[in-house]
Amino acid sequence: MSTSKPTGEAHFVIGGAGFLGSRIALALKQRGEKHVSVFDLNPSRQPIEKVEYYTGDITSETSLRHALIQARDAADIDPANLGSPKEPKGVVIYHTASPVAGLGPDVYEKVNVVGTQTVIKVAQKKELAVTKLVFTSSAGVVFDGNSLINVDERMPFPEKPLDAYNDTKAKAEKAVLEANGFEAGELRTCAIRPAGIFGIGDRQALPGFMQVLRTGKTKFQIGDNSNLFDWTYVDNVVHAHLLAADKLYTAGADAAELSEEVLESKVVASDEKAGVREVPTSEAREDTPAGSTDYARRLPSTLSPETLESTLDVRPVARNRYDQFFHIMNPDVPSAGSPLSPEFPLVEDSVPVAGEAFFITNGQPMPFWDFPRALWAGMGHVVPDNKVWRLSKDWGLTLAGYAETFAWLTGREVQFTKYKVTYTASARYYNIEKARRVLGYEPLVGMEEAIKRSVQWWREEHPEDIVDDAGTAPVKSG
Repeated sequence: MSTSKPTGEAHFVIGGAGFLGSRIALALKQRGEKHVSVFDLNPSRQPIEKVEYYTGDITSETSLRHALIQARDAADIDPANLGSPKEPKGVVIYHTASPVAGLGPDVYEKVNVVGTQTVIKVAQKKELAVTKLVFTSSAGVVFDGNSLINVDERMPFPEKPLDAYNDTKAKAEKAVLEANGFEAGELRTCAIRPAGIFGIGDRQALPGFMQVLRTGKTKFQIGDNSNLFDWTYVDNVVHAHLLAADKLYTAGADAAELSEEVLESKVVASDEKAGVREVPTSEAREDTPAGSTDYARRLPSTLSPETLESTLDVRPVARNRYDQFFHIMNPDVPSAGSPLSPEFPLVEDSVPVAGEAFFITNGQPMPFWDFPRALWAGMGHVVPDNKVWRLSKDWGLTLAGYAETFAWLTGREVQFTKYKVTYTASARYYNIEKARRVLGYEPLVGMEEAIKRSVQWWREEHPEDIVDDAGTAPVKSG
């Protein structure tokens, strides 16, 4: 994990010159890892001291294999020792490489699918001593244009993908998980599905919203802003990757513990725990939907001032038939309409890391437009509510259709698309209990602090975007 002691493995970050990859490489060095390598198509803008950099294409077996050999030998790893029943010390690959959104399907197919297939093929070569592969997937792989409300990892990939990026990410994730091995020394794999990554070094989310500020379009809003959306600070995503890598050769989470402790859905990040904490008890919960029964409310409370110092809630979990761990804890209870086949093994001793996918978020979903407005406010620009021009989702889709048609006829690049309208007006937030239980994941940086850090970085990098004393947003062409 990012806060643990160094493992002594050879850490190999594919896409390590990019936004997320560079933060993973930095975190590995900061925790004391001696052998960290970066493999990327492009040179790093800000190389990290004592990190080895290799330039290459993940669709090329030759260049990838050559770099892995050097990383293996630099760490003095002997492939012959990987058959040990104990956790082998081999090469760990973090596969974060992926093109930014907005490019053509051919690019995504080549990098996300073909590139990932190449990574898997090379990683499975015994002589390269690769023991772990952590793949950066996307929370968007389950998005089909409809709202996603507290969904977990049981959500299937859409039958009709909404866009090429997430379609190819889903194909790549599937290939990675299918490559997972179970014998000693074999390649172990897992996938991390972050939602809405942003933060220091951001090349997509922050630049996009700051472009809106720069062009004076902050008064426009699509939808009524009631759609909750998950954003995730980049260092929390890094933390999840390192946790996954460190635990790939463990048995996973003890299934018996799935009903021992309540994990409050309103996550409190590590940096927020010392402050004011909202700790709903079963006696005072406000999140139970109308018409349903909150069985946990009947359980006796064990909360005390001493308890609150170390945990949010210690009562048993009153699991229901709609959560992902119900059948593990209640194998004899039938569930009408269960999507599980009769052959599905309901009794498990543990929930593994290897071969699994994990949603990762800040655990603090917020109305979609509140996020960019917080960023803009940090730059000195506040949009009064009575000045906001609200456009319904239907009207937004209609106008985006016209814009796409005009762009097609004129050969110009389209900025206002139906996908962007759908994306901004849909609810998209996820249940991260699996990552919290199995990986031991908790966000290290809360949303308030994450936004402060992001804005501070942007102000230092782009002082021209700071709003003047008159409160006027900088309006520029482009």
